[in-house]
Amino acid sequence: MAINYYDEAITKKIQGWLADSSRLRVLSPEESTRLIQLNAEDTEDKPLKLPLIAISRNKDIEIESAIKQNKSFDGLVIGQNNAATVHLNVIPIKTTYQLDFYTKKRIEADEYVRQYLFKLINNPQIIVEIPYNGYLVRHTANLRVLNTVSDTSDISTHIFSGQFYKWTIQLELQDGFLFSIPQKQGWRLIGFEVTAADRIVDPPEEEILFEYEIK
Repeated sequence: MAINYYDEAITKKIQGWLADSSRLRVLSPEESTRLIQLNAEDTEDKPLKLPLIAISRNKDIEIESAIKQNKSFDGLVIGQNNAATVHLNVIPIKTTYQLDFYTKKRIEADEYVRQYLFKLINNPQIIVEIPYNGYLVRHTANLRVLNTVSDTSDISTHIFSGQFYKWTIQLELQDGFLFSIPQKQGWRLIGFEVTAADRIVDPPEEEILFEYEIK
């Protein structure tokens, strides 16, 4: 579904806020789903080092409009020549993300959550880059912080050894779209010209000479 491009954009944004000297590690949604596997492979069964932010995405994606519309079929013409037109078609979607902050000290978790709440609320935009059919679509979407921030330290997990603390921020993806960039073959009409008066009534079909071109 190309939702992974949104995963990449969110991960890049969170990582971009880290200072060069930061000990904080950021795991993408794909890495977070393999957190136990990463623990074994990357650290040879030694505990992952904290602090750490694990980004995860809800498995459910809401299709906001599941019926055929102009924007999903005709879309926006972004390129055209005698052979074809290139359309940008979209289907609006929504989903939610979760940021889990793992730390060894409670005050450390509290401080990271405070910092990232300010960053996310004041800078909610993400730039999504989607390569498709020879084009690169750059789209600006927004992340809305959901109202409840949770201390989930009491939820049992066996990923880390010893005592640790975990806080969770939930985000809603807004202005999200699935993209399609089809090329539609064009027709070249020869033998008549259209004036303002001609547009009132379509010319009779037998009077139209046309030529089909493929380049």
